[in-house]
Amino acid sequence: MSDILIKNAKFAITMDERRRILRDCAIAVNDGKIIAIGKDKKITKEYSSSDVVIDAGKTVVCPGLINAHCHTTQQLAKGLADNVFLPTWIHDRLYPFEANQKPEDVYFSSMLCFIEAIKTGTTYLADPGGYHMEQVVEAAKEIGIRAVLARSLVDIHASGRPIPESMREGADEAVKSGEDFVRKFDGAAKGRVHAWFSLRTERMVSNDLCSRVKKLADKYHVGIESHVSSNLDSVNRHKEVFEGNTPIRRYKEAGVLGPNLLIVHANWLTDEEIELVKKFDVKVVHCPTAGAAGGYGTFKVGKFVEMMEKGITVSLGHDSAAESNFMDMIRVAQMAGAHRDVRLDATLFPPETLLEMLTIHGSKALLSEVEVGSLEVGKKADLVLFDLERPDMVPLHNPVSNLIHAGSGESANTVIIDGKVVMQNRKIETVNESDILSKAQKAAEEVAERAGLTAFTKPRWKYYDS
Repeated sequence: MSDILIKNAKFAITMDERRRILRDCAIAVNDGKIIAIGKDKKITKEYSSSDVVIDAGKTVVCPGLINAHCHTTQQLAKGLADNVFLPTWIHDRLYPFEANQKPEDVYFSSMLCFIEAIKTGTTYLADPGGYHMEQVVEAAKEIGIRAVLARSLVDIHASGRPIPESMREGADEAVKSGEDFVRKFDGAAKGRVHAWFSLRTERMVSNDLCSRVKKLADKYHVGIESHVSSNLDSVNRHKEVFEGNTPIRRYKEAGVLGPNLLIVHANWLTDEEIELVKKFDVKVVHCPTAGAAGGYGTFKVGKFVEMMEKGITVSLGHDSAAESNFMDMIRVAQMAGAHRDVRLDATLFPPETLLEMLTIHGSKALLSEVEVGSLEVGKKADLVLFDLERPDMVPLHNPVSNLIHAGSGESANTVIIDGKVVMQNRKIETVNESDILSKAQKAAEEVAERAGLTAFTKPRWKYYDS
């Protein structure tokens, strides 16, 4: 018996240890897990009485894509922080926006974020934390997505970099907030939600907070997310606050480095820091579209090629709707290909490597490789059927090349998460998409007004009545 039978698939890109690409295959799912994968004729005959049968003809089946860095609470801020440098982006735009969000605004922001993610083939994402995060958990429960979620923790509020009063905490309060969130929500949504800790920004967290968070993360067997060395200003600011120390070296001294630390951006790591990342098996999220949007130096100085050559786990993330602007992880992967041009080396980041970063490397980064990241018997049934009957997918010589180089997430036709059909034939099955879009638009306008950011909603060109 099985809950779902996916039959007649033209290809299945398994991402298993041998990286097999199966032709003319079928997949059976029961109780949220893959129970069989193989030749269509055999699997279809064995599981012919499945509750739900999906004809995957003319599709390629792939593990669900993983977005290892995503700000769900910033989805409503899209278009409010274009073409500004990071200090302005954070302190003058996004922090005021977050501080003026009510719980219901966070709910619609995260729900809108999840809809865009699912509709472009993402089944699992990681959020480094905002506020009212219980609303994000509720949205994840309702729509059916898998997520790592955290509550934002900072305890340094230096002059010259304003932080709204409502977001200011000391180390004791931050630790309590983080631990309360993990204790309450880790394992929520029938195990789809993993609650982690967040050292949100390297230059705004004290050694005391870092050390205490690391001990708690180890105690609860969860991870830690942290923005690290996003751009040159981030590194210089960190050196100002911490007497010339670099972020990763300082994290080592605070005892934070370890396999359960996920560092985000990591564009300006020194060679010494890269060796520490390797030594302590720290995981990395590369955010190429955010780096390009913010002028971070991602391609100019980023050493992701060297990190991957050393065996460091490097995954991909889109970051924020106020920076990357889109959540299509295939487009994000395509942007990572810009390293070829900067390095004058066309052999870098082939489509197979980019797909690994979107799947199996993403699962390792989120400490979930036992559960997801590949299509294998016993793993969670998180998978996507990508439509091959599209102009961008024809002709088809190499399904991996077409999916990563020629296609986009818009080719996602059907999405299954934890053995449940969340989207079929491009229609979200779990929530009312049009209703959420309408309410999210209204909420976005109201938050921008409360935060005093409406001046930044206007285009550079004037509006005219026709």
